[in-house]
Amino acid sequence: MATLITGIVFSAVLSAYIFLGRALTRQGNEEQLESQGRVAIYWFTQDVSTATTVDPNYMTATSLGLYLPDSTDEVFYNYSAVNGTLTRTTSGAAPGPASLVLMTKLSSLAFNYYNFVPDPAASAPPVPPAAGVKQVNMAFALVSGLAVSGAQATLVVTSPRVTLKNKVLLGGSPGLP
Repeated sequence: MATLITGIVFSAVLSAYIFLGRALTRQGNEEQLESQGRVAIYWFTQDVSTATTVDPNYMTATSLGLYLPDSTDEVFYNYSAVNGTLTRTTSGAAPGPASLVLMTKLSSLAFNYYNFVPDPAASAPPVPPAAGVKQVNMAFALVSGLAVSGAQATLVVTSPRVTLKNKVLLGGSPGLP
């Protein structure tokens, strides 16, 4: 009888230990994802708010190119679905490191462009002209850990819309450098 009670107590202690281990691992994964997300949003908002216009060659759902004021220096954001990474690169004298991996473990990422006037006669979905883009945001999902072990953490974020610097709100646009 004592052996049976001891076995039940030990199994309860072991399952509590496993539960706590999974919870701590999941919490650590969540903290890592939140930290990556905060850093990425910081760089993104700083770059977009100082940029004057969007580079039309890097204006897709998975890449973004920004012209900095009074120069031809650019900042690029590229999402690699294969690697699950978001990389920020700069050209010329743009502030920050030349290349920086902002996020890893991305399951999805999309850049969204706002405040352009689409052509009402167009039959295809509207693609904003670079000079007409006044605001940009990004939406992403990060996943860390294994679902099988019960320690998987997921973070889904949509950044606020960030307005480009010195955008002409009524008529005209500053154009590309």
